[in-house]
Amino acid sequence: MNTHSETIPKKQTPGPSIWQTPACLSAFRSDPIGFLQDIHQRYGDTVRIPLGLPLLSVTHPDSVRYVLQEHHKNYDKGKDYERMEPVLGKGLLTANGAEWKRHRKLAQPAFHRQRLPGFATTMLRKIAQRLDGWHRQGSTLQLDIHAELMALTLEITGESLFSTDLSSRSAEVGLSFAELLRMTNEYINALVPTPLWFPTPFTIKFRRELAVLDRVVKKLIEARMNPEGDTGEDLLGLLLSAHLHTEGSEQEKPLSVEEIRDEVMTLLLAGHETTANALSFAFLLLTQHRDIADKLYAETISVLGNRPPTYEDLPQLRYAKQVAEEVMRLYPPAWAIGRRAIAHDVIDGHAVAPGTHILMSQFLTQRDARFHPDPLRFDPERFAPDQVSKRHHGAYFPFAAGPRQCIGMGFAMMELQLVLSALIQKVEITVFAPEQIKLEPLITLRPKNGMRAQVRFRQPS
Repeated sequence: MNTHSETIPKKQTPGPSIWQTPACLSAFRSDPIGFLQDIHQRYGDTVRIPLGLPLLSVTHPDSVRYVLQEHHKNYDKGKDYERMEPVLGKGLLTANGAEWKRHRKLAQPAFHRQRLPGFATTMLRKIAQRLDGWHRQGSTLQLDIHAELMALTLEITGESLFSTDLSSRSAEVGLSFAELLRMTNEYINALVPTPLWFPTPFTIKFRRELAVLDRVVKKLIEARMNPEGDTGEDLLGLLLSAHLHTEGSEQEKPLSVEEIRDEVMTLLLAGHETTANALSFAFLLLTQHRDIADKLYAETISVLGNRPPTYEDLPQLRYAKQVAEEVMRLYPPAWAIGRRAIAHDVIDGHAVAPGTHILMSQFLTQRDARFHPDPLRFDPERFAPDQVSKRHHGAYFPFAAGPRQCIGMGFAMMELQLVLSALIQKVEITVFAPEQIKLEPLITLRPKNGMRAQVRFRQPS
């Protein structure tokens, strides 16, 4: 479908005219998913959209695979990622080229498969603490399950990657991060954003919320900054070791404290927020599909009985994994990703000039009936091994794909599997008025205004 050629294709790229830029910008800001769904329904798989910069939106899996995998060297992170730098700096999510490769090489050992059993132990301990906290409030209680899961995944990320107990800071971090996420999204989508150094009500509030997170990250780093001692083997330890390193080639030059800050901020925030969103939508879907919730519970009891799960149980908790995968098909935490063309290229027969931004929406592609029959139906059986082998390559990419696939994919999938199994074993979670839950597609896909739910502890069998 995608063939690089020096000959400019004759294929005219469809889409709204440049004169419709204000209308398109307004529609995209108010309802980005609805706008993209409508635009692709009208114009097809490859659409040129006037949003104030050269932008091509593609939904066909072949085009997605071409950009992210087959011809990835011609695509880097673009302007939208550059506008995340005030929060995330030049961490793994935003960096390009040699800088990204260096950081990825340093961080990769922290996510090695051999470390997963230790991560599982931490996850299960934090889940048990959360359940104990709920039980102390009664056998049946009402709470914001999204806020609870955000706190849980933040604590898991803090202890697993940075050996730091963040339980006392989870509420503060959660509130600041949610507000900062909305403001960053607004900043990214601005045609001409106001410089953040210029004092306006928006920039003053932005800097205030960022300062809260920066203080947490700074304390986290300073507590471990020990030039003469062992830095540890977690992610922060690896980063600190790279900071103290003073010998070697230019590619192995020491990390600066600012670079450590950027990686900690990126992985602390991205590492917990996306997982919490996926878990929240999982309990929304399980509320709406009690037959699937019952099947998940039956698997959990069949494998575990009344004992807690362990890392060794993961291969037997197959349905929990399928549920998590199907949740991320319908509600991908990263609902769209972008790249920017470095050199001339051809996608789906359409000319791509250098500097063109390529938008790929997991939400749209993963709900396309051509590649996922009856796409709005919640069906974890889609991810049974015999079904996965039949799927169109590139039609499912919740963690992106290619060399820049999410570094924490194995960590996140294990966390989803363990949290779902451990919680459903002990409690029944019922989301209130599930049909009224609205989506908030910011940088990540969140439930708007949280998600109120009833938690009822099961009677021991």
